Amino acid sequence: MQPPDQPRLQRFRRWVTVLGILGVAPSLTACGLSSPIFEDAFERALMLTPEPVPPYHRLVASALKDFKQQRDFAHMEISEPRWAEHLGGPAWLVCVKFNPKAVTYYYAFFIRKEEVVETRFAVGTDRCSERSFAPFDLSAAD
Repeated sequence: MQPPDQPRLQRFRRWVTVLGILGVAPSLTACGLSSPIFEDAFERALMLTPEPVPPYHRLVASALKDFKQQRDFAHMEISEPRWAEHLGGPAWLVCVKFNPKAVTYYYAFFIRKEEVVETRFAVGTDRCSERSFAPFDLSAAD
């Protein structure tokens, strides 16, 4: 048998755990929602980039010639490059937006030393949907 004080101690520990979780959860959420990393990313990129801005129109156009995922190149737009973190080390990130039949697709092109090192569907951390785009004509990029 448990002494009479044991259930009260267990209830107290449960309340402390619940209150601790409730107290920590909002602060973790706030950390996730604020993004101090991205506020001055372009300015920091200009200071930190060891590479000059690549000829990204030509590089992306060349990479798109071998592109298997997308066939409709009629409605394409391209963003300016930004210095970004990449698995193989920092690289220039260029976003390309395709809008075939009113469904928008974003692709990310990572460029390092004037070479496209990776091409993939853009993910949330690429922030392609937040970028500004200009029309992109493959024939003019050669």
